[in-house]
Amino acid sequence: MQNHGGWAEWTGPGGPRPDIGVLRSDDHGRSWRSIAKGLPSDFGFPIVVHPHDPDTVYVMPLEPATRTCPGGAPAVWRSENGGDSWSRLAKGLPKRESYFTILRDAMTIDELKTPALYFGTTTGQFWIGRDSGEKFECLFDALPPIHNVKVAVV
Repeated sequence: MQNHGGWAEWTGPGGPRPDIGVLRSDDHGRSWRSIAKGLPSDFGFPIVVHPHDPDTVYVMPLEPATRTCPGGAPAVWRSENGGDSWSRLAKGLPKRESYFTILRDAMTIDELKTPALYFGTTTGQFWIGRDSGEKFECLFDALPPIHNVKVAVV
């Protein structure tokens, strides 16, 4: 998810910066195409790729004006075909009036056969989505703002 204009003068590998949005490159960054069709927003920070299936991608879209979950109803969106279509994963997440933000480095995935997703919010909630995000559970609800989430299997 490319979501800011902070590198408008980019002239690095692949030439000029790609457009803003949820994008995919199949040629190591030489060209980009939008994969945002079907998402509630093409703005947001976190995107993670399944550790065993590169066509399975998870994103957390946000409202551009407020940088919060669209409609106050958080959801992780999963594509199992490289961004051609998306499904909403929200079981266990608040259904309404939940206006939190998930920063760029605050969502990750573990490397188990059936991985779990993890994300932290700027309002101090830490969530786990077991079974590839099929059901979410809030593990901690009163932490300081979470800027980065990393996990390891031990």
